[in-house]
Amino acid sequence: MIYGYARVSSKDQNLDRQLAELTPVCDVVKLEKVSGKDLNRPELQKLIEFLQPGDQLICKSIDRLARNTKDLLEVVDSLIAKGVTVKFLDNSMSFDNTPASRLILTMMGAVAEFERGIIASRRDEGIAIAKEQGRYKGKQPNKELHSKVTKYLEMNKYSPDEIAKLCDCGRATVFRIKKTLQ
Repeated sequence: MIYGYARVSSKDQNLDRQLAELTPVCDVVKLEKVSGKDLNRPELQKLIEFLQPGDQLICKSIDRLARNTKDLLEVVDSLIAKGVTVKFLDNSMSFDNTPASRLILTMMGAVAEFERGIIASRRDEGIAIAKEQGRYKGKQPNKELHSKVTKYLEMNKYSPDEIAKLCDCGRATVFRIKKTLQ
């Protein structure tokens, strides 16, 4: 079987560009909207466990599978050890257990990691300049969520866990809002 894996970093981004290339060549495509900064990605982990010898995993590009060389090599090595072939459409390359394949994969992974670092550096520079000019305010608080959490906190009959569930937010958010009320 041929499986595809598509990933974007945030819920606001869409997977259409990746799906347009993966859908025609894959039997099944797994989708995920989560950062690629590490391997803590539920759909990817399930897919890695599910793949069988002879299967093929296809991603549009290397950075969709992993954003650093260590994670990339870890995933690809574990799949190759299972007898799974890994392919990236942007590079028209398949990877197996040959020394040349590993060298190319390592170099491409290093380039992807470098690119991520450059993007982060540019973002940080832009934020610093915007802060100096008074144009950067950072992430703005969600006033609607703040008032909802405040309402439940003032009732004094709900635990932070219950409030987090009622407001569809994390416990840390509840505690942060509670701290502003004291």
